[in-house]
Amino acid sequence: MDYFKKNKILIWVIIILLAINIATIATVIYHVYIIENNIRKPERIMIPDYGLGRFFREELNLTREQQQQFRSFRQNYRLQASKITKQMQEKRLEMLNELSIENSDTIRLHQIADEIGAFHRELKHLTFEYYLNLKDICNDQQCDKLFRMFKAMQNSEWELKCRRDTFAPGSHGRRNMIKN
Repeated sequence: MDYFKKNKILIWVIIILLAINIATIATVIYHVYIIENNIRKPERIMIPDYGLGRFFREELNLTREQQQQFRSFRQNYRLQASKITKQMQEKRLEMLNELSIENSDTIRLHQIADEIGAFHRELKHLTFEYYLNLKDICNDQQCDKLFRMFKAMQNSEWELKCRRDTFAPGSHGRRNMIKN
């Protein structure tokens, strides 16, 4: 009698463990195949290497009035951003020159780094003002698209491509619009 009772208990333990294993495997499969495949993948927006103003106008489908406003503050942004970028490049060169000296002045290096940081902050402020200006002239649908476009520009591949273009000879700082 005791023998059958022990076997019955073992059989139930095996059945319970088997049920737990099946539930675990089913949960893993559910998460891997169903949930991950149903998560909305980020929209891929192809950002051009040049002609960013035209890209914004076309992608956002700006009206003539919006285009005029856009041209006005875009031109102002580009002029200011170009000046700041040039100043940053000069400071970076100054830092490299100081680093190349045998006994580099670390106090001066810290000052240069602080100056570069201030220029970078100024450029970021200029960039979010540019974004807000563009957002102000857009309707709700255009604002949604604009947000997705700026979000797409935040990936490192775009940033590296723009940085490469920025320092290329003859680029005139044209690629510093969003990332620097």
